[in-house]
Amino acid sequence: MSRFKYIFPCLFVFITLANCASAQDKRPDIVFIVVDDLNDWVGCLGGHPDAKSPNIDALAASGMLFSQAYCNSPQCRPSRTSFNYGVYPFKTGTYFNAKSPNETKITTPTMQQFFMENGYRVASGGKVFHGNPGKVGDALFPRPRDPKPPKGKDNFGAMKPPNDGYALDATDEEMGDYKVASWANQQWNTVTDKPLFMSVGFYRPHRPLQVPQPWFDQFPLDSIRRPSEPDGVNDLDDMPEFARRLARTHAHKRLHDGLSDHEYIVAGDQWDATIRAYQASIAFVDRQIGRLVDSLKENPRGRETIVMLVSDHGWHLGEKKHWCKGAIWEQTTHIPFIVRGPGIEAKSTCTQPVSLIDVYPSLVDLAGLEIPKWLDGKSVKPQLTEPSAPRGAAISSYGEGNTSIRTQRWRYIRYEDGSEELYDHRVDPDEWINLANKPEHEQTKKKLAQMIPADQHSGLKVQTWFDKFQK
Repeated sequence: MSRFKYIFPCLFVFITLANCASAQDKRPDIVFIVVDDLNDWVGCLGGHPDAKSPNIDALAASGMLFSQAYCNSPQCRPSRTSFNYGVYPFKTGTYFNAKSPNETKITTPTMQQFFMENGYRVASGGKVFHGNPGKVGDALFPRPRDPKPPKGKDNFGAMKPPNDGYALDATDEEMGDYKVASWANQQWNTVTDKPLFMSVGFYRPHRPLQVPQPWFDQFPLDSIRRPSEPDGVNDLDDMPEFARRLARTHAHKRLHDGLSDHEYIVAGDQWDATIRAYQASIAFVDRQIGRLVDSLKENPRGRETIVMLVSDHGWHLGEKKHWCKGAIWEQTTHIPFIVRGPGIEAKSTCTQPVSLIDVYPSLVDLAGLEIPKWLDGKSVKPQLTEPSAPRGAAISSYGEGNTSIRTQRWRYIRYEDGSEELYDHRVDPDEWINLANKPEHEQTKKKLAQMIPADQHSGLKVQTWFDKFQK
């Protein structure tokens, strides 16, 4: 047999392998940052006039800010399960932090698994999944614990109201988020032949709202401004009974001697102090994010770098007389969503709705990989070059049958008992005027209701928690 019959197949294999290696050499490094319980109280989103978030704002200014971004579930475990696996909560029944026996086990890979299977070195540190960095990665870093207040001064407890702010006599270096940023910087500077996919989870401003004293000092108590309330009326008056009961809950915790979180905080004159602690926690974590983002200016592997920053859900601080999470209004679902990378115009903004379900397919797409068919979301890559390119509505779920549909203009909510809310964000950004019972909006409401998924997974209902804790 002629030696040329051996040479040509070998040459073909060599060229194929060389092309594959060349493709991997060109893949970007990806840094995915998720912040815990961060609402829109950051400067770039304008959620609070006293917000101090210069590093998050600078990141937004260096790329694209998605100003209408939303979570898919307003609690940590279902939100993180959804964006890490790329599957909607209503498909799995993973609706709450508490597990339900009706949940469906997800068999498709997480983001971290997917990137590892596609030739990436994977590092995951801090709170990326619910309470941990996940189980898959070349480098895993569990979330470090924080210093605590002196004995007798700690007001934090899972069943307690969220007025647990405390100015710690501690340094930034002692805090868990500082250590997470330091670990992430070390991973960033580790040089390998593989591209890097790094997930970094920062814990603050999650409760307890305890950070070092200097961050509290930036927000004098007498300067605190509370969220706006409608003049002369009770914001809850035009809401259905189900929504009013939801407003009195804090992620299905018991009442405090008959008082809701809001009633308890107001009665104890703790509203301003709690806002102060939340803002101090944001300012603190913003600095730790800045330490990481600063290190990304130079890529030690000579690759391009994609950075994405999101929060897992929003947080109420008295809006609608509600605190924390566990609802599907604007303040509970609205989140930062920022993307920076090559070819993305600085200081650009997209006002099309996006949500955390879009994180997984977007990062896969930006890496130049084929988007798996099992993912529920859609890549934001088209909007990175054409911000006005249309997208569908953002869908948020909170228990079986409780769904929010958010378009550019409207928020429509339908609860498990069939009651509804409808808000026109063009004229009512605070969601004070419920239009659901107005005849002139019947067609709008029907159109939005058609966007609610029909294949919702059976699971726990919020009414179950009402019956247990609000008798």
